[in-house]
Amino acid sequence: MGPRLASVGIVLALVACGDDGGSAPDARPTGTAGVTVSRYDLDFDLGARAGTARITLRLVDAGDCVQLSSRNPGVDLASVTLGDAPATATSDGFTLTACGAGWAAGTELVLATALTLAPGTWSPSQVGFSVTNDASGKPLTYLLSWVQQCDRLLPCDASPGAFARYGFTIHHAADTTVLCPGQRTAGADVTTCAFEHDGGPTYSTVGVIASPSWTTTDLGDWGGVHATLFDRPGSGIVPRLDVAYHRSFLAWMVARFGPYPYGTELRVASGPTYWSGFEHPGNIVLADALGRTTNSAYTRPVGHVLNHELAHQWAGDQTTLAGTYDFVWKEAMAEYLSFAYEDETEPAVALMTAQAWKNFSVGAAYHPVPEDAPRPALLQYYGEVYGPGPMILFRQLEALTSRAAVIDALKMVLGRQRALTVDEVLAALETTTGLDLDHYADVWLRGAGAPTWPTFRVTVTGTAPTQQVTVDEVTPGGVLHGCNFSIGLRGAGGETAKAWIERGVDGQATVTVPTGVTWTVTSTLLDVDAQCLAYPAAGAAPVARHPDGWTPWRP
Repeated sequence: MGPRLASVGIVLALVACGDDGGSAPDARPTGTAGVTVSRYDLDFDLGARAGTARITLRLVDAGDCVQLSSRNPGVDLASVTLGDAPATATSDGFTLTACGAGWAAGTELVLATALTLAPGTWSPSQVGFSVTNDASGKPLTYLLSWVQQCDRLLPCDASPGAFARYGFTIHHAADTTVLCPGQRTAGADVTTCAFEHDGGPTYSTVGVIASPSWTTTDLGDWGGVHATLFDRPGSGIVPRLDVAYHRSFLAWMVARFGPYPYGTELRVASGPTYWSGFEHPGNIVLADALGRTTNSAYTRPVGHVLNHELAHQWAGDQTTLAGTYDFVWKEAMAEYLSFAYEDETEPAVALMTAQAWKNFSVGAAYHPVPEDAPRPALLQYYGEVYGPGPMILFRQLEALTSRAAVIDALKMVLGRQRALTVDEVLAALETTTGLDLDHYADVWLRGAGAPTWPTFRVTVTGTAPTQQVTVDEVTPGGVLHGCNFSIGLRGAGGETAKAWIERGVDGQATVTVPTGVTWTVTSTLLDVDAQCLAYPAAGAAPVARHPDGWTPWRP
């Protein structure tokens, strides 16, 4: 799920403090020291809502002070140590500055602190620390980070592209089950997780969820990955969960993007969560409302969301965001990969998914990559990417070239640990499709204010069998939007056919093609296969934004 440009190698800004050290050659280092964070070891007691964080740092330069992002007011400044020695720690509410003896460049040391976990979230989401009663009245406890949000829980490098390793020790009531990323060991009242993979981004790996309501269901072996469901009886998830379908999708992903990144365990849990799904590495959380929803825009709400989160194990977790405003590629990829599998197995289901994307896009308040000044916070704009993102980055491009070309681009950027930008995704797509996407991205993807999606007028002229269909782009402002799509044709006797409209990557104002039918066309349907964010001109039938009030990724 998915918030600044960073990776493990990106240097954090550190605050100078202490005296100037004088000029003696053996004086201790003082001043600003750049650091990288390689590891977090977290020990939390859920009952006491308190614990400790040990953060392993490496100094890039010499200095006597370090600074980490920190917005949890429960951090105990008096307890802060650096290298197991007491430190002088201060906080301005956004950053923790800790100063000590001074160290040479290359030194590895641990910043440790005690902290409390007072319930509080980035409203209205669950980002932060929350306790929410489920339908049976029992508490779901959730420690949830997000893009640039780990500092709501603990001092951290909140850069979107930062990777690290993790150790979790969670103390809990005996009747409570706890899930955390990594190799899990569950005891009577303590659960540990050792995350020793090549790295996990803080936005998804800093995530602990606990419930006394869960029972476990063994979902079997999914190609060498053992899957288990942690679900509240009666949630409705189990009847809607098609194990063979998801096992097959996981194999489909492995065949294209390499081994499942997180060992041999996959845990799927449900609960009263804000988002329909969240992609913690190896731990997928689903909203239990998916088990009873009747107004989802997806044909298979549980099936689509679970596959979306499975796709995120590669596209979002193993390969993560370079910056907050790269968010669109992560969600667009997870949506598109779920759709591509649907289209290979159940084309009618896939068409409903693509049509849902078009519905989600109507009335969008921001571009998928917003360039407003100031740029919106992620919680303001993230919901606008789920429809336009997969349509613009992938569905429209496969209609301009081929699905194989689009999948080949994803193979170029996925399958290894890296922080990825939207520009790098576009560069890969240019390589595999052969298209120049600079103008395309400027028209479709980036901009300030609400986007104006293209509108079209369709007319049929002539008489059978030499009728022609003409499509004119009539978007206000006159900007042409490049995309190809089909026009649905219908006759009075129920006859149906399609006319292919090829407009190219930069668009054409008018395209006229023969219908190729011998019967009289009495009505048309614009973009019958949902291949473009193409909408009827004014006066045509309107498109509802979110059917039945349903909002993308909210159950």
